[in-house]
Amino acid sequence: MSLKMAVVGTGYWGRNHVRTLIALKSSGLISELVVCDVDSERAENMATEFGCEWCTDANDLKSLGVSAATIATPTPQHAPLAISLMEQGIDVLVEKPLAMNEEQAKEVLDCAEKTGQVLMVGHLFRYHAAVRKAAELIADGTLGQILHIESDRLSVREPRSDIGVIAALAIHDMDIMKDLMGDIEPSTINCLALPSDNPKIEDHAIIEMGFPSQPSSKSDANLNGVSAVVTVSWRSRIQGKVRVLRIIGQDASLAIDYLDHSGLWIHHHPNNAHGQQWGGFDAAPRERIELPLGEPSLTAELRAFISHVNGENNDTPFASGKVGLEGVGMVSSALKAAGRE
Repeated sequence: MSLKMAVVGTGYWGRNHVRTLIALKSSGLISELVVCDVDSERAENMATEFGCEWCTDANDLKSLGVSAATIATPTPQHAPLAISLMEQGIDVLVEKPLAMNEEQAKEVLDCAEKTGQVLMVGHLFRYHAAVRKAAELIADGTLGQILHIESDRLSVREPRSDIGVIAALAIHDMDIMKDLMGDIEPSTINCLALPSDNPKIEDHAIIEMGFPSQPSSKSDANLNGVSAVVTVSWRSRIQGKVRVLRIIGQDASLAIDYLDHSGLWIHHHPNNAHGQQWGGFDAAPRERIELPLGEPSLTAELRAFISHVNGENNDTPFASGKVGLEGVGMVSSALKAAGRE
């Protein structure tokens, strides 16, 4: 099926979209690609590098034959662009956060419902092979009762001017926790956030999420009021870039490195055993779970978007507009808990 797509925005993440879509184009999943940016020099340079068309006005995309687009612009432009493109009859995948606030996010969802266009949001870690495997192992009871979950998403960068680490980074991890818990809303969100050199923008935060107990009929998992702790930072001058998730269960625990798409580690300790064969008071023995079909999350996400656009998959997307709205809501709750909203 012939599908002409566009990427709106030529920043760091927009470039990743372009690079990934060009690879999918070579596989025959799309026919053509357009790069769009208000900066004509940036748009032309990227289009020249990747061998595709370019333009400077997103309102021109429909006339160029584009039927689906990804939006990777600065956050304040996400909601207005998503609405504008859907009103033109273009399906959209808009990067997270979906909008600057819940009111804007609801307007985007209302537009998607009104126009009937596909709307996905860039919660790409829902498409990470190891996260999907972890969700499966939690649901089938392999880990036993889930005791707690923790994640670290650390890096070094200057603070952004539009959003802080909670909206830029923690939104991923809060959504992953919610996903792993069967997509139920957390009952509590507490947060400590530290200001950067710009007092309006936080660059380090620790978020504690509490999830309500769930009826055992939902799955074999024992999810009895699980707590999750998320640490995000742009101050990681010691460890540098870190992207890890740890799920602690009564019978086994999981360790995931988001930078590794080929597998994850399971540590066995049945009924929280501390005997020598289970590691004593050191790390429990671990086993590698290989994921031979694992691919980068962005590739998997864009592949899924294309399948929804082409009508090959009519199920609700893992990263639907509703997921995007709930992500914005959790960001708002964390900011309020930290006294920053």
